Amino acid sequence: MAGNMANCSNKLLIEAAQSLRILFGNGGAASSIDIWASSVEPQLLRALSEAFASAGQSDMEFKTAEVLNFLLSLTPQRGILEVLEDGFFEMLLTRRLDIADYLKKNSPAFSQIEFFRNNFLSVEKGIGILRELPDSQYLNPAVRGCLAGQSVLNGPAEKIVEIALMRDPFSRCRTFRYLNGIFKPCPIKEYPVNKFYGFHGVRSRFQEHLSDFASGRGNVPLLISSLPGLGKTQFSINYTLAEQNLTLIFAEPETLEQDLDKLIAALALRKRRKFVVFFDDIEPERINWYSFRTNVGGSALLPGNITFILASNYTFPINILSRGREITFPVFDEVRCLEMVEDFLADFGMKNANENLASVIGAGYIEDFGQKKFTELSPRTLIRYLEKFRNDAALRRKMMEQSKQEMIIRPDSQLFYEFNIKLLRQLYGESFIDEMREEQLRSIGKA
Repeated sequence: MAGNMANCSNKLLIEAAQSLRILFGNGGAASSIDIWASSVEPQLLRALSEAFASAGQSDMEFKTAEVLNFLLSLTPQRGILEVLEDGFFEMLLTRRLDIADYLKKNSPAFSQIEFFRNNFLSVEKGIGILRELPDSQYLNPAVRGCLAGQSVLNGPAEKIVEIALMRDPFSRCRTFRYLNGIFKPCPIKEYPVNKFYGFHGVRSRFQEHLSDFASGRGNVPLLISSLPGLGKTQFSINYTLAEQNLTLIFAEPETLEQDLDKLIAALALRKRRKFVVFFDDIEPERINWYSFRTNVGGSALLPGNITFILASNYTFPINILSRGREITFPVFDEVRCLEMVEDFLADFGMKNANENLASVIGAGYIEDFGQKKFTELSPRTLIRYLEKFRNDAALRRKMMEQSKQEMIIRPDSQLFYEFNIKLLRQLYGESFIDEMREEQLRSIGKA
């Protein structure tokens, strides 16, 4: 009787090892232990496979305990079945199987998912045998807890699908950083888009473009150029997150030439999610655009659930601009400054304030810049100044009184001009300034 039970257990352990290979192997030789797919930590899979092999042999008590102790060290906070379940759901994605199709019993996808589910349950039986091994002086008592539990894959199809969608790594956060082939959650503080001021035309194009993508009405990349500090990054982040069904991925500019195919392939598998991949601070002249041109409007098409936002302080090459939608920020001058102040006052509940109040606030901002309280004239420093107005009641009273005087000080347009010329010179060089002035003179001559 005992012999029959031992034979039965050995058979189940062999089947468990084979099923583990079916689920997570990459198709290598059966004798190899280095063939594991990456949806689960390869060390964990190898350890579990070795445990199945040694547990069926009476003279391998120490070896089995050693392997199981190592297995415990690889997953100290979670049960082995939960870890394998996550790997199972990822494995389905890599095989281009949509877990939601498990609800369609007559579909080809259902048959494949059921095949893999049965193999997973075979692995679970093997884990159950490991859990019931006799106590040993070599075996860490915590191992039994690691091997405990029952898989959710024993449940009804509806529950399996619900849990699979809930356990999707991208369901835990809306912002991720992509680095070295790995997506890492990076929670950030969202800023309501209705709290952005000025730049109405630019803001409407951001909102329209990302709303269209979220609604499935196109996924052409967004190519953004502006001087530093005007809002490229904040608009890109927050107009993306304003669309509740979009996930934002931060990627380094180097990914455009080194890892783009891998990034696209990983996100394309998750057809039920929409991803905006944001590349910031791009220096177009330093990028090899071959991979981008291939995947966007070239020999390959960007999957419909992915779009790109590329932001730069410089202009993009013509053959790159032709593959997306361009947004160029206007310079930040006295007109844009007053536009932002007026929007701020309306948001602050002072829509009907004296019409000169915006000019007084703008002049106060310029005065602070002249006193070197700010190092730049930009929307981000203006916002800091407006927060000062919001929080300082005495300053508000003073400025409201000034706005009622006969002589109104307005923001100095020359200071904006000089600052922008200095910034353009730093970015593009003296030759760019000369060309710009020549263009202005030509325009005057044609007038």
